[in-house]
Amino acid sequence: MKRNFLLLGFAAIFALASCGGAKESKKEEEKKPVCEGKNEIAVTIQDYYYSMSDTLVYSTPEFEVKNSEYVWINDSTVSLKLSNYDPKELIGARQEDQIDINIELNARKGKKLEAGYYGYHAYDSGLWSRVTMTTAYGTVWFNWNAGMPEQGGVTVEYVGEDAVCGTLALNVEEPESSMIGIVRVNGTFVYKK
Repeated sequence: MKRNFLLLGFAAIFALASCGGAKESKKEEEKKPVCEGKNEIAVTIQDYYYSMSDTLVYSTPEFEVKNSEYVWINDSTVSLKLSNYDPKELIGARQEDQIDINIELNARKGKKLEAGYYGYHAYDSGLWSRVTMTTAYGTVWFNWNAGMPEQGGVTVEYVGEDAVCGTLALNVEEPESSMIGIVRVNGTFVYKK
């Protein structure tokens, strides 16, 4: 009889310990750091002339982010600007190699910003992105002519008031066009306050 009470006691202690362990792992999961990693973005702008004052050619396998500006507008819209120069270096006219990558993430149709895929101007999906690049000659867009393949989009790993990170996968390749040429922005981006 004492042995049965002893076994029941051990079973109760084990059960309580197991429940406590589950709570601990949930707490650890909540504390898991977000947006670890670094910016690793490749940029190509080749013969792009649409809405520009001159044809721009710029290419780098490693876009070095020297300045970031993140604006949490609300739970449906955020913007992130990644610049490859320090704002103090922007003296007089912008130089050809001074580029801003402008990322805007939007939610609509009752959705809120969350991890997931944000197609470029994919308004109907409820989660959509707009990505442009500000250059010395004007703004580079990822617009396509009718009938051309999709431009791509942004896959978001995390988005919150204090951080945003994910992967850019945007490609416009129409080398025969005298206006569009080739424009690519691919790789991971990370911002944390």
